[in-house]
Amino acid sequence: MRRSIIFLLMMAMVLPLLGQGQFSLDGQIRPRAEFRNGYREMPTEEAKPAGQVNQRTRLSLSYTFDERVATRISLQDLRIWGQNVTMSNNPTFSIYEAWVALMPGERFSITAGRQELRYDTQRLMAINDWALTGRTHDALVARYETTGGSRLHIGAAFNQSQNLNFGTHYPLNNYKTLNYIWYHTPLSDNLKASFHFIADGYEHPDDPEDLNLRATWASYLVYNPGAFELRLYPSFQHGKTAMGQDISAWYLMVEGFSRINENWTVRPGVEIFSGNDQVNPGEKFNAFSDLYGMGHARNGFMDYFTTFPQHTNNAGLINPYVKNVFSLSENTNFQADLHLFFMQNDFPDPEDTNTAIDKYLGTEIDLTLNYRFNPFTRIIFGYSVMFGSESMEILKGGSKDEFAHWAFVMIRMTPRFI
Repeated sequence: MRRSIIFLLMMAMVLPLLGQGQFSLDGQIRPRAEFRNGYREMPTEEAKPAGQVNQRTRLSLSYTFDERVATRISLQDLRIWGQNVTMSNNPTFSIYEAWVALMPGERFSITAGRQELRYDTQRLMAINDWALTGRTHDALVARYETTGGSRLHIGAAFNQSQNLNFGTHYPLNNYKTLNYIWYHTPLSDNLKASFHFIADGYEHPDDPEDLNLRATWASYLVYNPGAFELRLYPSFQHGKTAMGQDISAWYLMVEGFSRINENWTVRPGVEIFSGNDQVNPGEKFNAFSDLYGMGHARNGFMDYFTTFPQHTNNAGLINPYVKNVFSLSENTNFQADLHLFFMQNDFPDPEDTNTAIDKYLGTEIDLTLNYRFNPFTRIIFGYSVMFGSESMEILKGGSKDEFAHWAFVMIRMTPRFI
């Protein structure tokens, strides 16, 4: 990996001298200190608070030649401060992005390699920027844009864990195949729509020849007459789970946005993820999966519910919320969010499995202060509290009687060197 860094730096010095194409070298340095005493799960009486600093560092080279070829290579180092001794020689760099884009026409391109995929609200496909690793895919994506502003993306991926001479066995807990179509179009001056179809295939853990396909259909509508904005995001899933069980699941987001005054915006909404009835189970799998999306920015910063359906034990989720952003100055804003959490379907009482527990899980409050230090540096402070219920104890563990809270401070620096 040291050779890769040296190569990037050499390219950074040589390419501008050639006078051919457009070249840039940018970085990201993002240390984040956290206090945890209820992050992801409520504490127990015996639990002690945790403290840590993690850091992500990226160095990215982008190059475009003749407006027909573009490439980007991005290296990243991920670490928790102290995980390696001060004189360690353990390699920690990895490839985050490495792709090439061919542009045979003005409005058409084909991109191949490891790349970010993000669409609409990032509910189904996201870069997961809060997570230390982020998320990229090894994929081939064709993109086309019309003169009227419509966009069409068609993507495909086929994964293998090693070079094989025979067969296509893929033992990793990841999709084996991924195919998707995304189409975005303005329907009028006030209404825009996106349509997204995703088909991902998972190999059956006991039979490498058995590929189970899951299909997700989604539409995203944004209506903005000027005084307010309304967003609607319904989605439906069918097909089979990795184990071969039939799927029938759904998701719905309804969200509004309004500017109360020049310094205050409010965003009320609700997200609903269908779940399994685990008191009177049916034959089909009814728990909606958010696929390769993000939950941190949408379902509370304490990350109790970021991966569906795993983080709800397949019970689904109803999350009404209100998000407020206050502009305190030209460089500072303050965000205050309120989340309520309910299970969407029945979950059994451990003491009487024929009886469902109460669906109310808890209330979360997120407070965030965002300060722009300069054009490429931000300092962000956050504090969150979770008021969990007895049902949250059953579903996620911990004790509702203990004070669950979490705080962080993060520096996000994204300089452009060249």
